[in-house]
Amino acid sequence: MKKIRNFLKDRSGATAVTFGLMLIPIAGVTGLAVDYTRASNDRSELQNAADAAVLSGAQIYDGKDLKPVDKRILESLRANITDYDKRGITKTVTEQAGVPPRIVLTLAKSMNTTFMKVLNRDTMNIGVTAVASSALTATDATFVITKVKGIYYKKISMIAVRQDGSEAEVASIEYTNPKQIDGEGVSVPKENVGVTFSLGQVKDLYFTMIVKKGGCGIGYKVSSGKCVKTNDASEKLTEIPENLKFGDYYKRQSDARAFLVKSNRANDAWRLALDGATTTTPGEGTAFEMKDLLDCSGTTKYHGWEDGGGSDPDFVYQLKTGCAYDYSRVILTQ
Repeated sequence: MKKIRNFLKDRSGATAVTFGLMLIPIAGVTGLAVDYTRASNDRSELQNAADAAVLSGAQIYDGKDLKPVDKRILESLRANITDYDKRGITKTVTEQAGVPPRIVLTLAKSMNTTFMKVLNRDTMNIGVTAVASSALTATDATFVITKVKGIYYKKISMIAVRQDGSEAEVASIEYTNPKQIDGEGVSVPKENVGVTFSLGQVKDLYFTMIVKKGGCGIGYKVSSGKCVKTNDASEKLTEIPENLKFGDYYKRQSDARAFLVKSNRANDAWRLALDGATTTTPGEGTAFEMKDLLDCSGTTKYHGWEDGGGSDPDFVYQLKTGCAYDYSRVILTQ
């Protein structure tokens, strides 16, 4: 009887039994950590290779044919993944609609597990996705005058700054009013007539506006309601000094009658009204990048210029930007 009681109280084999029962979950947890680390390394390798491959493929996409893109992506994968063809990696190359369209590359593979087999998990699936898009770049722009008024002569020009720093007038719109009656002026081109111009390779863009009292162009004066040539120095163009605001210059009676203002000059930038808004309070403003007005979304923008000190622009136009895919500027979007 005593032996039976001693047997029932004996716990000397409990550790071995407990360990035996815990061995499987411990092995499973350990295996999960080891196999997860392997899977993370494989996933990182696939993602890096996918990013490089989709960038390479997107550079030659013409917006129509994916076959050359697929071929180039495969070449990149083989160059960046050791034994690519023997590792059971599957790839899918598709186009994702958008402006511009995107190239989507998906890679997937199955990894054999080591320790997780004790949990009846023989494989782990690994997948990555990389998306690349070409950049849209402005190639041309179209002006359509919707309103031009006032009694002063004005000429609006878009100036393109090339990569070498040289500048060129790529478009201009001119308004004359020798009769000096508001509403009697003439614009070239006329209202609601579009002017399309090529931008080329531009580093920067800005507007200039010549404002001239009298209603006639530079080197001309009003005579009997007409514009006639003159050598009068006051009819020539004078650029406003950098340290002088337009309002102060405008009030000077001894200065020339023709003023040149620029959108990239802080003291003049206030007179440009964006997206149908009125101008800001005349005075020192903040210069801005005209390139920011070139919109590749396909929308039409409405802008205006004010030649004096009012809030209602004398010159209003539509601006629509023509764009194309620039495959030299491919970027990852995912």
